[in-house]
Amino acid sequence: MTSVDERRELQQFAEQAGWRRNDLGRVDLYLRGDTRVRILWRGTEAISGATLMQDDIMMTYTRELPTVSSWLKR
Repeated sequence: MTSVDERRELQQFAEQAGWRRNDLGRVDLYLRGDTRVRILWRGTEAISGATLMQDDIMMTYTRELPTVSSWLKR
């Protein structure tokens, strides 16, 4: 599976879970209520990092795509 497919899969999963997505080029911003997940993609290969924000406060940071997926499952 290519990373483009991973990005698309993550987008579809998040939208089904009720997240609203904003595509900002290399950055995907997922919004639901007062929670934001910001994912920075490195080219088309992998993520550079992602942050989980709650009420405009950064809660955690990761460089692992499975962790990001778990955030979007909440």
